[in-house]
Amino acid sequence: MTEDSPSGRTRQLPVFHCPYCGDEELTPYGESPDGWRCEACLRAFTVRLIGTGVTQ
Repeated sequence: MTEDSPSGRTRQLPVFHCPYCGDEELTPYGESPDGWRCEACLRAFTVRLIGTGVTQ
């Protein structure tokens, strides 16, 4: 599931639930495409992928 942002970028929904309370009522937060706000616990958070399959 995705949402369009004003900047023309597409937002990916994070894991479909709040990482703090587990509620599914998330809305975009701020100007950053990775900012989200939980309507249940009123926390704002970001989700960012660091990498996949990366070895050091």
